[in-house]
Amino acid sequence: MSSWRNPSKTRAQHQGYRGRGGRADFTRASQNQDGKPRNIDNRHFATIASVSRSSGVEKDGDALKDFKTQEEYREFIQGKLDSYWKRSDSTTEDVKENLLILFRKLREGIVASKRNDAFTIEVCETSLYLATLFNNTRQINSISGYFLLNPSEPTTELSLQPKCSTCALVIALINQLILGHPSQTSYRKSIHSIPPSLLQSIPGVHRWITNLSSSLYSNNFCQIEKLTRRSSLDLFFDELLPELLSVKFNDLSISSHPIDSNSDLARKAFYHAVDILRIKARDSAWRIIRTSYRELACNTESETRNWLTRSLSLDVRTEDSCTLDTWLEEKRVAGHIRPKEGVDGRWIVCR
Repeated sequence: MSSWRNPSKTRAQHQGYRGRGGRADFTRASQNQDGKPRNIDNRHFATIASVSRSSGVEKDGDALKDFKTQEEYREFIQGKLDSYWKRSDSTTEDVKENLLILFRKLREGIVASKRNDAFTIEVCETSLYLATLFNNTRQINSISGYFLLNPSEPTTELSLQPKCSTCALVIALINQLILGHPSQTSYRKSIHSIPPSLLQSIPGVHRWITNLSSSLYSNNFCQIEKLTRRSSLDLFFDELLPELLSVKFNDLSISSHPIDSNSDLARKAFYHAVDILRIKARDSAWRIIRTSYRELACNTESETRNWLTRSLSLDVRTEDSCTLDTWLEEKRVAGHIRPKEGVDGRWIVCR
C-alpha cells in the first residue's frame, strides 16, 4: 500500500479525524472539545437528503458535503451495521440493501466535497467489502470504479489509486472475473490500468491473480482448485494482512460488531468472492463434462472420482462445499444424470 498522506492539514483533520500516517480515530471525530461524546441525531440522519438527488434544493441537501457531517453519518451507519451483525436473521435482503444505500449516500457526499483522504478510503473499501459479501452486483459495479480504471469508460470523479489497499484491488478484480465470466474483457482492461508497482509490491499477488485468470480462460479446472483451496487462500491473504494492519483500519473505534476490524471484513469478502468465482468455474466444468462424456464411473476406487472432485473443486472446505456424492445426487434430481442399472457408482449423462 502506498504511504500516501496529505502533506497539508485537511478540513477533516481540523475536525478531529487524522488521515493516513496517523491513527485513524473516529472517536475524536465524534467528541466535543471537552472530550464528551457528541450526540448523534439518528432521526436527522435517517432522513438526511442525498446530495445527488436533492442538488442542494431540499433542506439539508448539501449537508453531506461537510466533512464533520460525513464522519457523524459514518457513525450513524456503523450503528446500523452493528445491529445487522447481531441479528439472528442477518440474511434479510432489505436490511442489506438499506446498508448499502446508506454507504452510497455517504460516498456521494464525499465525491461532491472532493474529499480524498484516509476517511474516504475507509468508506469506499468498507462499501466494496459489504457489496461483495451481499452479492449486490449493482453496487459492486458502482464501487469498483473507485479502484479500477477502465480506459473505455469515463473516469470516475474519485480515484483511489494508488492510495487504496492491494487487498481492495484484488477483491475488485475478482469481482470483475465473476461479473464477466466467462468473458474477461473488463478484467483485462482493469488490470492493465493498475500500475504494476501496486500489485507487485507484495510478493505473489500479481502472480496469483494472473494465474487464476489464465486458468479460468483455459478451463484448467484442476489448477483453479489448487489456487482457490482454503490452504492456498490462507497463505495468500496472510501476505495482504500486514498491509491492512499497517493502515490501522482495525483500530477504528466505531467498530464493536463481531467483525471487529476492516481486516476481518476484508478477509471475509475475499474468501466469499473466491467462493462465488469457484461456483462459476464449477458450473462451467460441469457443462463441459456433460458435453464430453456419456458415462461417469464414480465408485470409491475410481480415478474418475478423484478427477471429478478436483475439477469441480469439491474437496475445498468452504461454505459452498459439498461431497461429490451430494453433488451427483443434486444433478440426478435436476435430471442431468441417472444411475446406470446394475452397476454401482456409475452414472449415465443425460443431455
